[in-house]
Amino acid sequence: MAGAVLLTLAGCAPGQAVAGAAPHGETKMEKKLFAEGVQRFTFSDWAGPAMPVWTYRSPDTPADAPVLFVFHGALRDADNYVDQWLDLARRYRIVLIVPEFSKKAFPGARSYSHGWFTEKDGTPRPADKWSFAVVEPIFAAVKTREGLTADTYSLYGHSGGAQFVHRFILAGGGPHMARAVTANAGSYAMTDPAIAWPFGLAGLPPGLWQPAKVFALPVTVLLGTDDTDPNHHSLPRQPQAMAQGPYRLARGQAFYARARAMAAADRLPFAWSCGLVPHVGHDNAGMAPAAIAILFGSVEPAAGADCAAVPSPR
Repeated sequence: MAGAVLLTLAGCAPGQAVAGAAPHGETKMEKKLFAEGVQRFTFSDWAGPAMPVWTYRSPDTPADAPVLFVFHGALRDADNYVDQWLDLARRYRIVLIVPEFSKKAFPGARSYSHGWFTEKDGTPRPADKWSFAVVEPIFAAVKTREGLTADTYSLYGHSGGAQFVHRFILAGGGPHMARAVTANAGSYAMTDPAIAWPFGLAGLPPGLWQPAKVFALPVTVLLGTDDTDPNHHSLPRQPQAMAQGPYRLARGQAFYARARAMAAADRLPFAWSCGLVPHVGHDNAGMAPAAIAILFGSVEPAAGADCAAVPSPR
């Protein structure tokens, strides 16, 4: 089976050797994105379900440009995330990759943001079928499609996507991952070996949790200062999640503090940081400008410092 079966194209991005007419699209959003040069293909070159992958590379983005994965939330609205990141991708001249984890192919948080380590009945899944296992093959496929030379990629996730990103990192990440921003997650896998996964580290497949490696990665926990609604409709309410704090801002601060305390207790280098985005609530579009400035701009939150406001990107 071909690893990348083309669904829709909107012109050919630089380095893209496929030609074809611009697609008509099925929705107003799709038509808008395709008209702006966004591409979408079906990725199947892995052991898990075939899935759509959205990509964007502006005409002036070079082959050696940085690569950024953006992970959508629980609504599985990859198209909206692409739309909210387009202008930023153009401005910073990065290659954008947005995998779409549909509810049909990846039912529930367990199958998406929790890693899909087990079936619903608890039966372990093979490692090549974990949801985390798709990141590296997609990176390789997009590099080939676009003729890219980047050796690494960065990660950004918001809400449910942030749940995916930080758990991916705690479970070992990927060998080509450079850095990450996890924004406004609703619940966390706390760095606590006494609490069961996905809310702690207990029960992770053997060998995945390597604290020295994880804490040395440049990870920013990015939080909106107004993401403080304890009654938000999508806020996780499992007892383990509620124990992390009453709302997302508090939970993110607790996650960062717990990780920093563990690194200090074990005398491990700690490269994580915590940034606060003033006057932003649970809003990917509001968080994205700060995130990209941290990843590819001049904003550098201090590693190991207390959570602090990040400067407004220029």
